[in-house]
Amino acid sequence: MMHLAGTVDELRGKRAARWIRESTPGQFDRYGPEAQRELQDQAIRSLGLTDTGLEWRAAHSGRTVYRSQEMAGMMAAAERGEFDTLLVGYVSRWQRNLRRTLELLEDTLHPAGVAVYFADEEILSSCERHWDQLVDEAKDAERYSRRLSRRIKEGYASKLTKQRDPAGHPPYGFRRNEAKLLEPDPALLANVRAVFGLAAAGNTDRVVAARTGLGLFTVRGILTSPLYVGRLRDGTGAHWAPLVDQAAWDAAASKRVQRATNAGRHADPRRPYAFAQLHCAACGTRLTGDTGYYRHREPCPAFVDAAPSAKPARGRTNGHAYAMDRYEGIVDTMLGHVTLDAGQLAAVVGLSVGVAAGPSQADLDRIARERQRMLDRYLQDRDTARLTDAMTSLDRDQAALQIPKAAEPVPADVAVRYLRELPKTWAKAKGGQGRAMLATALFDRIDVLGMREATVYLSAHAVRHGLAAVLPAEFDSPVSGRGERVRADTPSPSLLIPVANMPSYVGRVWKTA
Repeated sequence: MMHLAGTVDELRGKRAARWIRESTPGQFDRYGPEAQRELQDQAIRSLGLTDTGLEWRAAHSGRTVYRSQEMAGMMAAAERGEFDTLLVGYVSRWQRNLRRTLELLEDTLHPAGVAVYFADEEILSSCERHWDQLVDEAKDAERYSRRLSRRIKEGYASKLTKQRDPAGHPPYGFRRNEAKLLEPDPALLANVRAVFGLAAAGNTDRVVAARTGLGLFTVRGILTSPLYVGRLRDGTGAHWAPLVDQAAWDAAASKRVQRATNAGRHADPRRPYAFAQLHCAACGTRLTGDTGYYRHREPCPAFVDAAPSAKPARGRTNGHAYAMDRYEGIVDTMLGHVTLDAGQLAAVVGLSVGVAAGPSQADLDRIARERQRMLDRYLQDRDTARLTDAMTSLDRDQAALQIPKAAEPVPADVAVRYLRELPKTWAKAKGGQGRAMLATALFDRIDVLGMREATVYLSAHAVRHGLAAVLPAEFDSPVSGRGERVRADTPSPSLLIPVANMPSYVGRVWKTA
């Protein structure tokens, strides 16, 4: 454990970071954290602290802020040793959760050598004389939050019982009047009725959203909420007149039930999907597994146009989704051709060096999430300098990932044994979670355009174990449909090519005459 300041006097010269919290983004916009910053500035001057410029701003409930990205980022920086003292303006602005306060202090911050100073009550978390007061303040903060929560729930329940009015923000098509009661919004009434009319005509929710200009989930909320026919969610009558009649509601509901893909059933836990890396080759959207299909949830025209011209005897023909076995079967066929003849065996056995590994998709996704988080924070604080510094740092991190890193070579006997067992391992894993794990190990990404084209990006793991060296140049694809086949353009049969520069393994499916 690094040295913790046992008294306030020992804080002099320590590196300080700031924690600022409001319950909602609106409070940041309307009230701002100025009062908290003033207390922190005063503490820095009076205690002789060094301001590191580090600051975490959370717009989150005090009861659950420990789960926020801001709290996670602050704790990670503390463990990296980037600051020694965390300044909090008010005890209640830290969090309103006694248990999590004690856990974060004792399990993470204090072992990392970081103390928390609460400026309003002049409490130091690492000072033994302040411990009782800190626990009392944290308990009072949580007590206030729980009491307020009870009062709010009681108020909502009373309003629902006496005035037949639900709590919360008004949904689309409604507004609050001067008495704070829900009422239909005349300016939006035509849009609400159009939603039900289009749904009753058999249009999908996405089509309804596109034609009305509303969000997809707004449309789904409208079509599933009884508020629009003048009923509360418990089935009792509301205090306003229906926005649409019962016949329109029933017609829309009937069409949606007929079109439902799972009829309200829960997903089958025994039907795992192997490909989390499956993407549309045209727009880049990830395809998701659902009820035995890989679905393009918001299909682009190019993906739909790639649907086979001949309709199958059974299954979907609209070009939005394809049966799970059709996509996974391409890999079945590909691995079925992974045989080691004399020439291939010599190529694999002759390997003596490792492959330079490129950036992992997980690292790239992490940097993308960090960029988005910094942009979201900028919308709150408008701190251009902080945004520029953060983006520059992320640019450096991403550039560093592009530098190939030498990997340990795979022994030739291990690579040969791995390749010989791979087809059987893939086949045996069907219907279990093991197939998803194996697909993750073999492929970085798989881009598909209907059943017309597939591009498979091998992982560094697969290349190091010789998979690129033994893939065939051409093979038939029985899962593609009668009369179709797959052609594969493979990279040079050598493990010496760096993954970052290696041509991807490409298999194209096309209709033959």
